[in-house]
Amino acid sequence: MTAAGALLPLVPFAAALIGLLLPRGSRIVPAALGIGAAAVALAVATVLASTVDGPVESSRRLADLGDIAVTVGVRLDPAAVLVAVAVGAVALAVQVYSVAYLRDDDRYAPYAAQVSLFTAAMLTVVVAGDLVELLVGWEVMGICSYLLIGHDRTLPEAPRAAVKAFLVTRVGDVGFLLGIAILGYRTGSFRIADVLGAAGSGRLSAGTLTAAALLLLAGVAGKSAQFPLHTWLPDAMAGPTPISALIHAATMVAAGVYVVARLFGVFAAAPGALETLGVLAAITMLLGALAATAQADIKRVLAWSTRRGAGRSRRRGPGAPARRG
Repeated sequence: MTAAGALLPLVPFAAALIGLLLPRGSRIVPAALGIGAAAVALAVATVLASTVDGPVESSRRLADLGDIAVTVGVRLDPAAVLVAVAVGAVALAVQVYSVAYLRDDDRYAPYAAQVSLFTAAMLTVVVAGDLVELLVGWEVMGICSYLLIGHDRTLPEAPRAAVKAFLVTRVGDVGFLLGIAILGYRTGSFRIADVLGAAGSGRLSAGTLTAAALLLLAGVAGKSAQFPLHTWLPDAMAGPTPISALIHAATMVAAGVYVVARLFGVFAAAPGALETLGVLAAITMLLGALAATAQADIKRVLAWSTRRGAGRSRRRGPGAPARRG
């Protein structure tokens, strides 16, 4: 079962590696790789969703950081496999839609490979059994978001939006890294099971848990575009519309919520952490609702009303007329 779980990120990762080596103007092979990898990931996740009824884990020692071992492995539970099904379904839909949406784009091959790499990174976050492994997937998602938001080189605002998204989310990721370091150092292990066990058994002090949880919330706020690290999301809609669906509506902005659920034992044991998260969420929802009332573009209204930022997209779908210039 854990071997099948390992296939979830490995299949789209392999498709991404192959796709990045293909000629930039090719279309049939990149499309087949992207769609096929997403379909396999969705099929595996669906099978796991029907068979996993409790925590299942396997890990292998990878390296040592001083006296602390870093492992690589898979930790599956019903919540993880359901999120994996959602990620696989959205990734498959995006890959299929992108074939027509980017039919005149000579950079479709790297685009499809980057979508596959992003899918692999998100699935790594979903099934990771070690905090360092989770951090790797977390950071690769950030790199892919930068590349995909800035994909359309004909839009002058796209590169600026990509840089802004990268820098703002990196601010939160510094806290995320420090929170993981604190938990690993105090627990003596980066394995999620060990960290949750230490948090639930009272081995970690309230101060340690609070500091770690608040630092982790900084990363959650950055990826999920929560106040005060929400400013990157309105501009990020300069990316292609399928990327808006993949990153900003379905997966990356949901990664922060999933991490809170994955490490809920830490947040529940940290005094004030959940209250802080609730305040940030309330402020974000209020700002989003107020911003939605001032928008004239339906895409912006829908995005803000679901607590997602949105910017003006010049592409309107496969039938859109060609842009000038």
